[in-house]
Amino acid sequence: MIIPEFLKKGDIIGVTAASCGVLDKIDKYENSINNIKKYGFKIKETSNVRTSGIVSSSDIERAKELESLYLDNEVKMISIASGGDFLFDMLDNIDYSIIKDNIKWISGSSDPTSLLFLITTNYDIATIYSPCNMSGFDLEPLHQSYLNYFEILKGNLIKQEKFLYCEDKSFSDDFDKVNKWTNINGNVNEEGILIGGCIECLKDIIGTKYDKTKEFVEKYKDDGIIWYFDVFSMTSEDLYKTLIQFKYAGWFKYTKAILIGKVCFANSFIDYKYEDAIKNALPDMKVIYQFDVGHVKPSFTMINGVKVKIMSNENEGNMEYFS
Repeated sequence: MIIPEFLKKGDIIGVTAASCGVLDKIDKYENSINNIKKYGFKIKETSNVRTSGIVSSSDIERAKELESLYLDNEVKMISIASGGDFLFDMLDNIDYSIIKDNIKWISGSSDPTSLLFLITTNYDIATIYSPCNMSGFDLEPLHQSYLNYFEILKGNLIKQEKFLYCEDKSFSDDFDKVNKWTNINGNVNEEGILIGGCIECLKDIIGTKYDKTKEFVEKYKDDGIIWYFDVFSMTSEDLYKTLIQFKYAGWFKYTKAILIGKVCFANSFIDYKYEDAIKNALPDMKVIYQFDVGHVKPSFTMINGVKVKIMSNENEGNMEYFS
């Protein structure tokens, strides 16, 4: 696995809108950028960041803007400005030789999953699943989860502990609900290569030319695999079927544990509990449900392609990277 160079104070983070732009929430974005600067980093934006609409620009333009940041030697890391729904349509327009020849970190969450997962599983380059610039970096003071993110960017691969409190309502920024992980099929004490992202995006990759997942898990079979899934609005019924689809596609071979976040917009047509959907789909796998990852904050900083140790029992819950 290729690990990009970690950042140091004064480094430039390049921001591009590979999905939506930020114009509709410009004040939130400005506050986020100001906070990122406070923690020692500089910002360089591509021209499509401060735009509106369902996508920031055409699929070709978004690909070119992304490539421009990879080709810019001043930029040490790339951050995707926002989530959305249609990043998938730009994948065919990217010159992936530029990414392979100019190794640097790229981070984002939700819709950017398609790009991050592709880079890690197709080209063996580690990527970072973390909140986009529009999600929480505007808080004052910053939540500990974002401070952890900055530490990890600098190469301080701290042990991330289960947070005591989480959001009760998504996007509220009110951390007033007691945070609880649910162990399905027993306590978890496992090691493996971390990989995953937003489950709605991952299911769209199955069977495409970008699906090199079986080759990836085969390569790292001796380490084992730790999957994580951020669930945005998938019904419990669809979660059940999607987990089985992953299993049928061979993605769960050599899997040591699966981490599933809190569902952002929960729904069921037949009053099917998410916990039951997971148990029925994965009766023989260690699963942590309501893990600290995804749209419901706070979220751990997840590095795709790096080996981790994950622990969850009645006394402790944490994740630690192998440096």
